[in-house]
Amino acid sequence: MDIMHINGKGTNSTNKETVNSIEEQDQGASFKTTLSSFLNEVNDLQAKANESIENLATGKVGNVHEVMIAMAKAEVSFKFMMETRNKLVETYKEVMRMQV
Repeated sequence: MDIMHINGKGTNSTNKETVNSIEEQDQGASFKTTLSSFLNEVNDLQAKANESIENLATGKVGNVHEVMIAMAKAEVSFKFMMETRNKLVETYKEVMRMQV
């Protein structure tokens, strides 16, 4: 850390730039991590629904309600994921139009 002079002059701008770049990297990683965990969760729900269907077909599970609930959870999460994707694409296109 640089020591500031009493009159306020010093090399503090370099430190601010470094802190800002580190914060930007953290925010990017956070978005990436959040999006990745969301996609993994959707994938897990799809896999559970498929497993429930297979178990029902083979007779391992006799409760149709559980299978229907698993399928509904997978369907809702997939639809939400697709709507989120559509909004991200729309936002990207809007930003690209603004730059022109």
